[in-house]
Amino acid sequence: MNDLAPVKGVRLLLITLATSMATFMMVLDTSIANVAIPTIAGNLGISTDQGIWVITAFGAANAISMPMTGFLSRRFGEVRLFTFAVVGFIVTSILCGISSSIEMLIFFRVLQGAVSGSIAPLSQSILLRNFPKEKHGMAMALWSMTVVVAPIMGPILGGVLTDNYSWSWIFFINVPIGIIASILVYVLLKDRDTKTQRENIDYIGIGLLVIAAGSLQMMLDLGKDNDWFQSNLIVGLTFVAILSWGIMIIWEWYHDNPIVNFRFFKQRNFLVAVVVMCLGFMMYFGSTVLLPLWLQGVMGYTASWSGYAVAPIGILAIISAPIIGKLVQKVDLRIILSYAFVVFSIVGFWRASYSLDAPYSYIMLPQFVLGAATLAFFVPLQNLVVTSVSSDQIANAVALSTFFRTLFGSFSSSIVTTMWDERMEFHHARLAEGFTNANQSAMELIHQMGDNLTAVNGELTRQAYMMSTTDIFWMTGILCLCLIPIVWLAKPIKTRKLPSQKSTTNVAVNVD
Repeated sequence: MNDLAPVKGVRLLLITLATSMATFMMVLDTSIANVAIPTIAGNLGISTDQGIWVITAFGAANAISMPMTGFLSRRFGEVRLFTFAVVGFIVTSILCGISSSIEMLIFFRVLQGAVSGSIAPLSQSILLRNFPKEKHGMAMALWSMTVVVAPIMGPILGGVLTDNYSWSWIFFINVPIGIIASILVYVLLKDRDTKTQRENIDYIGIGLLVIAAGSLQMMLDLGKDNDWFQSNLIVGLTFVAILSWGIMIIWEWYHDNPIVNFRFFKQRNFLVAVVVMCLGFMMYFGSTVLLPLWLQGVMGYTASWSGYAVAPIGILAIISAPIIGKLVQKVDLRIILSYAFVVFSIVGFWRASYSLDAPYSYIMLPQFVLGAATLAFFVPLQNLVVTSVSSDQIANAVALSTFFRTLFGSFSSSIVTTMWDERMEFHHARLAEGFTNANQSAMELIHQMGDNLTAVNGELTRQAYMMSTTDIFWMTGILCLCLIPIVWLAKPIKTRKLPSQKSTTNVAVNVD
C-alpha cells in the first residue's frame, strides 16, 4: 500500500468516517462504564470496590496490547489487524453485556481490552496512509476530535443508558457502530493493506510488557482504594512494575525486532512530543476527572448535569478542526502548541475562581473556551510523532506515544483524586482550628445550624473540598505555562516541495 496513490472523494470520506467511528467507540468505552459501576455492582451482588475491576481489567489489558500494534501490523497487515480488532471488540462487547456474574464480566473485559488496543493507533495510521500528504494535518484534526469528544460523551451516555435501560446497553451500543466501521474499512481498503513480513517473535519482550504494563496499570487503578503504599499489594505491584520496566527497556533497546521500539526516543522531536503529550495530557485529563468529582460531590449536581457542564468543550473543538488542520501545514507547530498551553493555563486560573455559589453558566463557560485549544494541543503533537519516523513505522510510533499518553492519564487520575482528598484534609484541619469560643463568626455559624456539630462538620468539609479544588486548578494553570519552554526544544517542521516525475508533493521534514 505504500506506493499507492492517496484516496480522494467519497471513498476518503467513508474511510475517515469508519476509522473515526471505531476510535470513538473504543475511547468511549474507557469512560462509559465509570458511571455504571454502582448499578453493575448492585445487579451482580458485589461491592463497588469489586466493581472497579470492570474498569481496571479493561485498562490493564488495553495498556498491554497497545504497544504491540507495530509488531502485529507488520505480521498481519494494518487493514486486517484493524478489522480483526473492531470485530473482536464487537464480539467481546456482546459477551460483556450478557455476563451474569462478575467473574464473567471481568474475563470478557480483559478480552475486550486486549483485542482493542490496536484500534486507536491503527485508525490514525490508516488515515495518514490514505490522505494526501498536504492534508495530513486535516486527517489528524479529524482523528483527534474523536479522542476529545468521546471521553466527554461517555459519562453522559453511560448515565442515560444505565438509568433508562440496563447497564448491559453500555456494551451493546458498540455493536452497530462496530459493524458499520468494520465493513466499511474492509470493503474500502482490502486492496490497500500494508505488506506483511514474518519475523522472529520477541517472546521475552511480550512477557516483560505484560508484567510491566499490567502491574503498573493495576497499581494506579487500585492505589487510592488501598491507601497507596500503606498496602502490601500496592508496594508489591510498584516493585514489580519498576523492576520489569527497567529490564524491558534494556532488553527491547538492543533487540533486533522489539515488541516496543524504545529507540524512537533517539529522535528529538519524538522525545519532545511524547514528554509534552504526557505532561500536558496529565493537566488536561486531571481537570477532566476533577470537575465532575467537584460538581457531584460538592456542588450537588447529578451525573447527567455534571456531564452537561463538561460537554461544551466539544463545540469549539469541532468548529476548530478544519482550522487547525490547515494551520499545522502552514504555521510552526511550536507556536500552535504554545497557544494551546496559554489557553489551558488561562482556563486553569479561571476555574480557580470557582466558589460554592458559582452559577451553572460560570462553570460551563471555561469548558466552552477550552474547546478552542484542545485540537491545538493534540494535532501538532501527533504531527511531531508521525514526522519523526518513516512511513512504515507510523503505526508503531503512534501506538507507543498513545500508550504513554494513556498511561499518564491513569497517573493523572490517581494523583488528582488522591491530592483532592489530602488537600481537603489539610484545609479542613486549618478551618477546624479556627472554631474556638473566641471566634465569634464560628460560634454564630454553629448556632445557625442549631448546634448540630455533624452539620457544621459537613459544611467545613464542603468548604475544604472547595479550597482543595481551587488549589489543583491553580496548579494546572501554572504547570501548563511551564510546559511552553519544553515545546520549543523540538526542531521546527517546515514544508518543502519535492519534485517527482508526475507531480509535486508537499513533504513535512524536520529542520535543524
